[in-house]
Amino acid sequence: MQIQEILIIKNAQENYGISTEDINQISRVPSLMSLPLIPKGTRGLCAVGGSIVSMIDVNLLLNMPEVDLGAGSSRLLSLNGKLSSNALLVSEVYNTVDIDEANIEYLDNANDPVIAIYKYKDSLIQVISLETLISNISRVEMKSKNVNGGKIKAVDTKEENSTKFLIFAMTNEKFAINIDFLREIILADVKYTDISGSPDDLLGLITLREELIAVIDLRSYYGFNNEKNEKNRILIASYGDETIGLLVDDIIDIKSIPDKDIEYMKENFEDNKISGVIHDAESLISFFDGDVLKEIFSKNSSHIDSKTKSQTDKKTDSLVAQEVIVFKLAGKEYAFNVDFVAEIIDIVDSTKVAFSDENVDGVINIRGQIVTIVSLFKKLNIPTQINEDSKIIVCYIDGSKIGFVVDSISDIMDIKSDELKVQDDDLFSSILHLDNGKRLVPSMNIEKIVSRQEK
Repeated sequence: MQIQEILIIKNAQENYGISTEDINQISRVPSLMSLPLIPKGTRGLCAVGGSIVSMIDVNLLLNMPEVDLGAGSSRLLSLNGKLSSNALLVSEVYNTVDIDEANIEYLDNANDPVIAIYKYKDSLIQVISLETLISNISRVEMKSKNVNGGKIKAVDTKEENSTKFLIFAMTNEKFAINIDFLREIILADVKYTDISGSPDDLLGLITLREELIAVIDLRSYYGFNNEKNEKNRILIASYGDETIGLLVDDIIDIKSIPDKDIEYMKENFEDNKISGVIHDAESLISFFDGDVLKEIFSKNSSHIDSKTKSQTDKKTDSLVAQEVIVFKLAGKEYAFNVDFVAEIIDIVDSTKVAFSDENVDGVINIRGQIVTIVSLFKKLNIPTQINEDSKIIVCYIDGSKIGFVVDSISDIMDIKSDELKVQDDDLFSSILHLDNGKRLVPSMNIEKIVSRQEK
């Protein structure tokens, strides 16, 4: 390799040279987007020329103290060609010089980034091969993806002038319910106790943690086909002192909708089954709120025994220890405390980052925010399985957004104190004893999963 021109950089007390063929431009250091589980030599991500690139600290890769981001002499070098997914952070740019072949000595040290020594005035410049120095860095193409939002908890910053909805499917149409009326979501594979003389859309009663809850087939209620499949879910909805289950085909997502996109149209629907429409980017979504729930309760109240109704909301908040989201990995159930959950999105491809921790799959771009994807499969030493039902649970941990890929979402539920057994384990904070102890679900200590010791 014959080098024609080098850019001399000064890092600490050393002088290094980089072929100018690899350098696109030199700029001041932009804002840094930090990453959890920070990989060796990478300070984070930054925006250069409209693209998101990895900011590589040359000092760290050369085993020297990291570059001071706030120093006036610090510079960022954006790169060309296959290295363009990265930008080099250096302490100081000195000069560009043409190479005099009489003053350069090429070295033949395999895997050593220093490929030559160049004599310039009274100094010896170590010429670096960037390809060798950052050979483990994959190209980062952070194009924004359209992803489905998930359930937003109080820990997340509330979007201004917006309302949260659960969006679900019945046949081929989308519907939504205001999240304020949703208590939890459970699998539809449950046993019903028949109610004598009830209409066809009233499926019967179910027992949910000692509560008796009437379940309506919402598909039949709206005049849709009611085919049974494994994606069916029951929405446990509450309004006032009433609680009811609503059987739907499939859960699509849970997200915040700007109020400007919500149009109330109750006067246009005589049967009081629709409250209005959501003007989504791709379609119109019919939604309902408390008034529609009240109508459902009213139409079915005569078929539900008063004693059953009195037991329906028997549970008190004082018995609830925490709310969890239950999910599957390789066919086995696990849980997170929902307090950490920011949203749930459909699976999207992640992009590898330089020198990543072995448990980091990469990063994704969600509406302009960089989210690190950590592999629970690798953490638990089980084979990675991705399918069409796979989701990414995005969590807030120590101020950073971190995503975890899971096979599927099973439930979002409240856990009583007597259903939670605390244990001393690095990954699992407790075991959930559900369905009277017949269903044991390990609850992960999400903070320890991405502990600082691993970053």
